[in-house]
Order: sequence, then C-alpha cells, then structure tokens
Amino acid sequence: MSWQAYVDNQLLGTGKIAQAAIYGHNGSLWATSPGFSLSPEEIKTLVDAFDNAEKIQSNGIYANGVKYFALSHDEKNIHGKKGLDGVVAEKTAQAVIIGVYKEGTVAGQANKVVGDLGDYLRGLNYVSIIL
Repeated sequence: MSWQAYVDNQLLGTGKIAQAAIYGHNGSLWATSPGFSLSPEEIKTLVDAFDNAEKIQSNGIYANGVKYFALSHDEKNIHGKKGLDGVVAEKTAQAVIIGVYKEGTVAGQANKVVGDLGDYLRGLNYVSIIL
C-alpha cells in the first residue's frame, strides 16, 4: 500500500478525519489530503514535541496554519483542540501521522482512527513501501 492510500483509505475513508498527512521525522511530506500541509516550522515543532512538548504547551499546536490548544502529549501521541475541531498526531519509527477532525466527530473517534494506524505502523517496526 502506498503512503497516499493510508491517508485516503485508513484516515479520510473512515469519515472521522477531515484532513490528514504523513511526514517523515525529517519534515519530508510522504502523503497528504488535498489542501492540507504543514509548513517546515509546523512539522519541525510537532516532531520535536514528542520529546519535549514545552513549545506546544506555551504556543499551541499549528497544523495547516490553524492553531490548536495542546491537550495532551507523550512520546508517541499528541492531541490538540480548537473549539469543536481538533488535531491528533502519532509518531512511528520514521513518520508522523497527522489527522484533523471537525465538528461532528468526537475526539475519541478521531484519536482511535489515527492511533490505530500508528499502532499498525509501529507494529511493523518500519514500513518500507515502494512507490
């Protein structure tokens, strides 16, 4: 399966994630939904926050130019909220999966969708996909 298929089928295809992307830890874009991208600073800050969340705690989480309040974080997942919308990020061995959900989706549903893909990819210890 291609990285784009993960975004299209496993994230957007659930109906719980409105926008999504997969980035390498180095900030390279692997796949994204139309109109969704993180600036180099946004992805760097997000990747760094898995090890040290000080910056997102004080400044928020930015994704596609939208600021979210940082709710929770640890070494493998980050959650943010803006009104009834939110963002979820999962870190795998070499990638970060980012999913944005909109009003009408419960945070737990979005967390499960992104978390399940993260768990699957972490379980593979690294996915080598030939495009």
